[in-house]
Amino acid sequence: MAQQLQPFQFEILSPSKKVFSGDVISVTAPGFDGLFQVLKDHAPYLSSLTSGEVTVELTDKTKQSFSIDGGFFEVNANKAVILTEGNA
Repeated sequence: MAQQLQPFQFEILSPSKKVFSGDVISVTAPGFDGLFQVLKDHAPYLSSLTSGEVTVELTDKTKQSFSIDGGFFEVNANKAVILTEGNA
């Protein structure tokens, strides 16, 4: 039997508002070197982001997407944050 993935905290912040905040199972983001995915217990990580889609899998197994105009992605102690200049 496959192990069930555990949730972690995730936020998307822009200068004008908090775009998203909540528990998620995974985050897929457009890194400078290509798409990457983060799950719970990921090692500390910092990456620049390009314009594109950020996709999150929520705890109810649904997916939600956000369009970003680049920014930075930080993971530390089971909390992930995207700082972006703008979003659609």
